[in-house]
Amino acid sequence: MSQVNARLVYRNALRAMKNAGINPATAILSQSFLRLEVLASTTRTNYQFGVLVNDAPNGATQRPTEVRLALQDAFYVGTVQMYLGVSTLATDTDYAPITYPNPRIFSTAGAAKALNNFYNGFYSLTVNNRVITPSLPILRHLEIPQTQQTVTPVATTIPLDQLSGATMTSFACEPNWVLIGSKNNQLSIQLPNSIGTLQATSSTIITIMLSGILAQNVTVVS
Repeated sequence: MSQVNARLVYRNALRAMKNAGINPATAILSQSFLRLEVLASTTRTNYQFGVLVNDAPNGATQRPTEVRLALQDAFYVGTVQMYLGVSTLATDTDYAPITYPNPRIFSTAGAAKALNNFYNGFYSLTVNNRVITPSLPILRHLEIPQTQQTVTPVATTIPLDQLSGATMTSFACEPNWVLIGSKNNQLSIQLPNSIGTLQATSSTIITIMLSGILAQNVTVVS
């Protein structure tokens, strides 16, 4: 994101927070991000993401790589990224982001093809029972790079997948979202069918990265 675009996001954040009843003049505003994660399942078609630090969607606790919204804060979403990850254990933190169903990584028979059920789904946001965004396609977050890994395991002479953490799978969130710690924020994914087959002996992680402006200490926590 250029400095000009960053300044525009900041100005839009001020306006959007005022419209949401937040006084930005009393807040500490800074560039920040939220990282929300769930474990993929072979049977589920709906995934709820924990947005707040005390959320426990589907009984799951916050993963160690997640960054959620504090109850006293608000967050203005400028861009949305979405990617996958594969880890040996559900609690691992050293996995790499995956922007497409790489058949070298999702090498279990049928696993790469089954992930089309994920990319053919959509995501939505509801705040305090008001539908803010009914459906956005996950397909727009699919990015197959020009330079790709071609064999497994990766040797010193084999390139990794091309990746830019700042831009790949990133799309502007317009109209912008304002997530408030004192409200009920329901961010969910709906798939046309369950993924069915996942990489064997591993956990597949679905990550939504929200980048924008964080407003600290702007809500009253009762």
